[in-house]
Amino acid sequence: MNILCVGNSFSVDVATYVHQIAEAAGKDINIVVLYIPGCPINKQWQRYQDQYPEYELYVNGGRNPVMTCSFDEGFNYCEKWDYITFQQRSGDSGAHETFFPELTLLMNELRKRTNAKFMLHETWSYAKSFQHEKYGSNPMDQAAMDKDIRNAYLFASEKTGVKYIIPTGLGVELARQIFGDELTRDGYHLNERARTLAGMIWSYYFLGKDINFSSFRPSGYTYDEVTGPVEDKELEILNDVAKKALDNNRGHNLYED
Repeated sequence: MNILCVGNSFSVDVATYVHQIAEAAGKDINIVVLYIPGCPINKQWQRYQDQYPEYELYVNGGRNPVMTCSFDEGFNYCEKWDYITFQQRSGDSGAHETFFPELTLLMNELRKRTNAKFMLHETWSYAKSFQHEKYGSNPMDQAAMDKDIRNAYLFASEKTGVKYIIPTGLGVELARQIFGDELTRDGYHLNERARTLAGMIWSYYFLGKDINFSSFRPSGYTYDEVTGPVEDKELEILNDVAKKALDNNRGHNLYED
């Protein structure tokens, strides 16, 4: 199975452990991220049009990119894509008007070139302590951001006709109810625990909820953060959260087809 993620660092975060979890389940997922830092959808469309080589290509959770490339060079990395995911940058993820018209334009062009199924990668809200320029000096309302993100991706699903939404944001929201607010390493990028959760959500999403990856242990992809390993007891909790996020995503899951 070959998955292409058109995104930014949030896509790099979620892709950290997908290949490894699938491998532990006896399955094969190749997950490739076309990455530009902080890239919004309108810039993705711009780079598709001008083919400026600004992307870095991350493969199967590797710490370092395998190459710098244009959109087409990254797209041609694999002969055939089974799935392509799209995400909005975090600061605009709760504003559905920022997705269009560029998301539709990009999807329409790619449909001429591939039979891959398209997916929407729902991102997550910031930590309550994080101060983003969008909010100025006002406190960040995490609950409102969660709601706005969910509604924006539901809107995008309806407008594009792409029913598949990968509920990473929903999973992070649920995990915060158990582990507390800080599931990030800097206020917005996922920490070790949350990258593990995201990998579980994505693996279940693409392979079905009956897979068994009990031998999987995260290897400690820490981005220089000071953190210990995810304990076995935490893995069990994260596994339950991943399944709950997918249960709450009914009607938008791939494995329901």
